Amino acid sequence: MAGGRKKGDGHPKSGGRKAGTPNKITREKKELIASFIDGNWEEFVEAFHNLDESRKCQIMVDLLPFAVPRLASVEYKDKSQPKTLQDELDEISGEKTRKK
Repeated sequence: MAGGRKKGDGHPKSGGRKAGTPNKITREKKELIASFIDGNWEEFVEAFHNLDESRKCQIMVDLLPFAVPRLASVEYKDKSQPKTLQDELDEISGEKTRKK
């Protein structure tokens, strides 16, 4: 049974779309959606102003990710405990020399 080339077979990709290039259907759908939004923007704004405050807030929260990038989470490490000599030796050697 003859099949297509297997991924990672050592041969580079040839033909087809370049990596990251959206296909024709995706591009057309995005253009249709953008056109619909542009053509109905004034109606959306008018309807928005007629909503109650809680619904307005919900719409604003829903739209935030499209306007403000999401921040990555940050891990906090408590450094208030002074390092022991053993901890410093572990760091220098790159491995744990004892179990805690």
